[in-house]
Amino acid sequence: MKAVLSVRRIIFIVLIVSGLFLRLWNLSSVPSSLFGDEIDVGLQAYSILTTNRDYMGNFLPVMFRSFAEYRLPMQLYMTVPFIKMFGLNELGVRGASVLMGFLSILGMFLLTKEFFGKRVSVIATLLLLFSPWHFMFSRQANDTGFLIPFTLFGTLFFIRGLKNYKYLLLSSFIWGLGIYSYATYSLFAPFFLIALTLVFLEKLRKNGIVKLFLAVIVGLIIISPYIHETFKGSTTKRVSDIGLITPDELEARVVQGRRWSGGVWSKLFYNKYTIVASEVFNNYTKAFSPNFLFASGDTNPRHNVEGSGQLHYFEVFTFAIGILIVLSGLKKKPKKMYLVLLIWLLLAPIPSSLTKDGGTHAARLILMLPPITIFSALGIHTLFMTKSIIGKSVTALIVLLILFSVSRYMHNLFIVWPNESWRYWHYGFEETIKFVKSVDTNYEKIYFNNTYEPMLPRFLFYYEYDMKDFQKQFEGDVHIVNLEEGFDGFLLGDKYYFGDLKKPIERLAKPGNLVIASGEKDVTNPGIFDNPGLDLLHVTTSPKMDSIFYVFSGS
Repeated sequence: MKAVLSVRRIIFIVLIVSGLFLRLWNLSSVPSSLFGDEIDVGLQAYSILTTNRDYMGNFLPVMFRSFAEYRLPMQLYMTVPFIKMFGLNELGVRGASVLMGFLSILGMFLLTKEFFGKRVSVIATLLLLFSPWHFMFSRQANDTGFLIPFTLFGTLFFIRGLKNYKYLLLSSFIWGLGIYSYATYSLFAPFFLIALTLVFLEKLRKNGIVKLFLAVIVGLIIISPYIHETFKGSTTKRVSDIGLITPDELEARVVQGRRWSGGVWSKLFYNKYTIVASEVFNNYTKAFSPNFLFASGDTNPRHNVEGSGQLHYFEVFTFAIGILIVLSGLKKKPKKMYLVLLIWLLLAPIPSSLTKDGGTHAARLILMLPPITIFSALGIHTLFMTKSIIGKSVTALIVLLILFSVSRYMHNLFIVWPNESWRYWHYGFEETIKFVKSVDTNYEKIYFNNTYEPMLPRFLFYYEYDMKDFQKQFEGDVHIVNLEEGFDGFLLGDKYYFGDLKKPIERLAKPGNLVIASGEKDVTNPGIFDNPGLDLLHVTTSPKMDSIFYVFSGS
């Protein structure tokens, strides 16, 4: 018996080490490049590290001001030590996400063990460890991955706080911190905490009103800066940008719905309330659709590997079994743990359902993953405990499906996906800008195309530009028409131009000028470089050998 336990322990350790290793392996090239939001994370962390301000000059802000929006601070501050250790590169930018992925795995083990014991917790941990949904967001600098640890540990310490009050205070502290991690948390957390309170109200009352009030005060103190920013409007700017439907769209939908009839029935069936309710309902139900969960997943290549669902194929069966176990468990004595998970799953899609395309947005729906994982673990545990021949046969089949599904996903993730998704990760900027930096001193003026994707943040990042200088020099990124002949844009310092190259782009190629042109936007005819007056210095190509950027000057 001891030998069997030792073998199981060794297998578990090997799988854990393998899963953790795969989260670090080829981190600099899978995903294939740093996406714009990742660049922004690194740049903000670098600015805090070197100036104690965000790159817009705000001192240790609660909400960071970026070029396009305000950003929550948790990920940005946690990235600072990684930028300090590793520099402005993929590991420096993505390191904090990898760390939070590790903490998610630990939190899953501890919470599931608290609910259902060690065996189920081991299975749940391994499921999360190799989950496509979790894998994706623990290998990129996306603040989605920061959401899960706060939720898992906040719930864990709430449950422990039912027996030991100090954990209740810790839970309040963690739930408060979580609000600085990801926007959907601010809507999910209050409702889920209310649900937890109602489920365990009898046990909570034993602490007395004073202690419970103190726990609430701890949470309120932690979130008070966030509340202050909310009144200023900085926390709601992003929410308005991704809102479910704009007023103009809503008005058009109402008019369209009433186009064939008038009167009271038309107004009853087609008004802004029924249309919004319909959109929310559609989003909510899509989140539970088999197509999203098991077949196609989020169609955004930055959120999912093409051809994969958010979960593995085999979880169709194990999740279904887990749901049956949970529903039947509501009639048993320890039903409260089952009830908590069911409430968690039902509440998790609500914040995303209130946003545009929220029904299949993997990032905003990430809080569905923990309860689904635990449900699936309960299903697998039940199969493993089955002693009938049929049960063992089904278990063997599930094991084969697990091996096939995980292996297939890893192959697609590390081999196929980087070559297929390069455009969505804005591949090519690093190579181009590092080349420009290597020849920078040879030129008096450098013109960057800023219309393919915003070039300025990538320039600052790969140049490792002095952020104190940037904060003094930057006067805005509004394009000025004819800032230079053949160029609309803005100037940084007295050398770097960012904007739109106007055709014919050859006229910018004067001696002392360096031009970075987009292969898609500007150089639609590469034959221009046959002109002896142009000196083509560098061409950046994609994995499919498409020309992304041309770097040239006048000869």
